[in-house]
Amino acid sequence: MRNAMRILVAVDGSECSLAAVREIAGSPWPKGSVVRIVSVAETPIPLSPWAAPGISTSAEWDRMIEERVDANTTEARAVFAEVAGAQTEVTTRRLSGDPRVAVLEEVEDWSADLLVVGTHGYNAIERLWLGSVSRALTAHANCSVRIVRGHKGEETNDKTRRILLAVDGSEFGDAAVDEVANRPWPGGTELHVLSVARVASAPTPEARMSAHSYYDQLDNLAREYAESAANRVITRLRESNAERDVPLNLTSRVMVGHAEEVILAAARTWGEDLLVLGSHGYRGLKRLLLGSVSQAVAWHAPCSIEIVRIKQEKVGLEHKQAERT
Repeated sequence: MRNAMRILVAVDGSECSLAAVREIAGSPWPKGSVVRIVSVAETPIPLSPWAAPGISTSAEWDRMIEERVDANTTEARAVFAEVAGAQTEVTTRRLSGDPRVAVLEEVEDWSADLLVVGTHGYNAIERLWLGSVSRALTAHANCSVRIVRGHKGEETNDKTRRILLAVDGSEFGDAAVDEVANRPWPGGTELHVLSVARVASAPTPEARMSAHSYYDQLDNLAREYAESAANRVITRLRESNAERDVPLNLTSRVMVGHAEEVILAAARTWGEDLLVLGSHGYRGLKRLLLGSVSQAVAWHAPCSIEIVRIKQEKVGLEHKQAERT
């Protein structure tokens, strides 16, 4: 099973961030794992006299913001303890500055394995914070990211999970498989493996007819590759089941189409609690040009989603080794 994890949960006092805390508190983690709950003190600029009646100086404003942030982390810690008890170590910390910068710096400084944020968009202010901030964190965090979509008052402890694991046969997809295989999950958890075959499309029906065997071969190869990827994942998960007191209930399916569309449709149809997939880890212009299935799925998934990311240092080392050979 997996080694202990360092899980960083970013909260802002909203119901969605508390839903994230509940989901993490209600999930089993490897022995020795540590959860750190952080909230960011960000002073609005410019400071307007009407923004907070009775507060006339920047120092008073800063103190009010810090008190609110401390209240956020205190509440989140209490919620975590209520759900998880003392089985997982939890600490809190107040950060300062732009949340997009402060949280990412904490991910690096603390060497987090998983960053957790909540999202829902209940109102304009929360959409602004949870939209721009959570998108930036998801795109740039140098670790795996869990985006929690929860409902007010939802309790997740002692709850059987339905997990959709989307695989593609790549090293990044394999990292997601290993993460799922090596983690403890509640007894009775259902794990559905989905592999998507993207078939070739000809510009026109005439083009396909003129080279019928060529396009058929491409389609068959795509399906065979997807089936091979799914079978390999099921074999890996069955091996991990041998180490569990209660094995995961495993199923697999190969579907045809555009990856992001098929994955989202499957998550909606199958009623999953968590969707897990790997990320290629591209940054900047390369990410913009190549696109990202994980990013596209993240913002439209009907359930919580975990994007498993190979840390950048490891990716860079592997690429350098490949170039030498």
